[in-house]
Order: sequence, then structure tokens, then C-alpha cells
Amino acid sequence: MHAGCDVLPIHLSGTFEVLGKGRLLPRHAERFCSTDQFLQDAAEGNLPAYSFIEPNLLFGHNDMHPAFDALFPGSPMDPPSALLGGEALLARIYDAIRTMPADGASSPYNTMLLVTFDEHGGTYDHVPPPLVPPPDPAATFRQYGFGFDRSGLRVPAFVISAWIPERTVVTSEYRNTSVIRTLRERWPLGGPLTGRDAIAADIAPVLSLEVPRDPASWPTVIPQPVPPYTGLVPAAGSALKGLARAAFHAACALAADRGKVDKAVTADEDLCRADAIELLSDLGTDAFPRLRVPI
Repeated sequence: MHAGCDVLPIHLSGTFEVLGKGRLLPRHAERFCSTDQFLQDAAEGNLPAYSFIEPNLLFGHNDMHPAFDALFPGSPMDPPSALLGGEALLARIYDAIRTMPADGASSPYNTMLLVTFDEHGGTYDHVPPPLVPPPDPAATFRQYGFGFDRSGLRVPAFVISAWIPERTVVTSEYRNTSVIRTLRERWPLGGPLTGRDAIAADIAPVLSLEVPRDPASWPTVIPQPVPPYTGLVPAAGSALKGLARAAFHAACALAADRGKVDKAVTADEDLCRADAIELLSDLGTDAFPRLRVPI
């Protein structure tokens, strides 16, 4: 996994439970690195068999997602920033793959770039989501009568490969779980995780050419300039509130489990941003040593 910016303060939101699993923690130390490392590996034709690019999600996003301020106006957690950062990141990744040496262990001829999105951006869709099998048919949770038996909103996806005909538009039905299905088909990862990825379509048939297209003929992508980030980062002494406070308690639980927490840090009335940054940095650099930012 590669973090999606050049210099990234460790961001652990959503990873606390995973980090707490002893069998996965060594993998985090070995496998997580910066996007700069990905770009270097691509230039040398030495990419790993599978890479997952994780963009920067806070303070000058490059993930094509609005800042939290757009959802919670006036929130000091994440001031507005340009969405163009996501396009610039995607252009860098695309160019890195397009220009890889043809004779490298990894090359444009044996590398597929898959770009997926987890939201639809508010775009209206005239087609109702189709019915699908629930992940677990035996589950009894049915809030408001909903049985997790239909797809969500339609989201875009792009597949870039030398083995796809030029200007191909795929109209057949795929799902987010098609990524899981494709990985299971490519590597011996075992059976389906749920009933949802069991029936998801494999992406591999999209690679339909018998002779690959020369990467020199691929489009040249020039993203629009990204405006400099001018958002104000909250003061170190500002109090944690709402979502930030709730997320920090999860970090405290992990820190306590690993013997890295101070009682003063966990006291509700004393929580401030400086305490959070200090603890998250300690946890992050311990769990992800290859993402440590040089001082």
C-alpha cells in the first residue's frame, strides 16, 4: 500500500482495529510506503505484484473528495481545498505506469491500473439500483425492512491496460466487489468472502486484445495546475470536538493496548489537537516505519 502524497503525516483514521491484530501488524511495517517509493519502483520496472494507492485525505486533499468543511461548514478539522489534487495524483500514477521500461519485471504490458471510486459525487442516475444477493443470507438485521439485497449508487471506474482496445466503454454490470473477485481469480486467496463477491463479475475479460497496444500510443495526460493549499490548520491547543474526539478515543484504546498512552491524554476535558498529533505520530511511526517523515 502506498500513501498518496510526497510527505504524509501518519493518518490512522479507520485503521485502529486492523492495527490491533497481531498477525497483521508486521505486514504494515513491511508493506506500507510512500507514493514516492511507488514512483521509483515503477521507473525501475520493479513494482510489486499488487499495489494499492491511498490518497491524502486531510489538509490539501489529493483524493478527489471534498474537504470535511464542505460537509460540516465551519468545522476546523479540514478546511476547503481544490479537488484538482486528485487529478494530479492520478496523472502521476498513470504516467509512471505508461513510461515504465518495456523490458522490466513490471512494464506497461503486464500492469493494469484500476481506478475506482466509493461515491457517486451527487450525480443523478435514471436507473434504479438492481437487486443483488445479500452478503450473508442468514443475517437477521432488517432496519426499516432493508435487507442489503440491492446495489448502491452507480460509481465510475477506469481500467487502463495495453490489452484493452482503444476507446472501450464497458456497459455490462460490475460492482465494487468485482475488485475482490478479480484478485481472487488472479491469486489463490481462497473462496468468496460473502455472497456479494461470489456473484460479482471478474474484470479480466475486459483485457480482450490479442496484441497489446504500444504505450507510446496511449494518450498524454496533462492535469490542470493545483492551486496552493491555503487552508488554516487548527491551532495545536484547540480542543478536539465531535468526530475528531470520537476517533481519537479509538486511537487511545489502541495506544493503551500497546502501552503507549498517558492518563493525561485520555482525560476528556483535556483533549487537544497537540495531544492527538503526538499520540498518533507515535502510533503511526511505530506501525508504519517506512512512512516516517524525516525531521
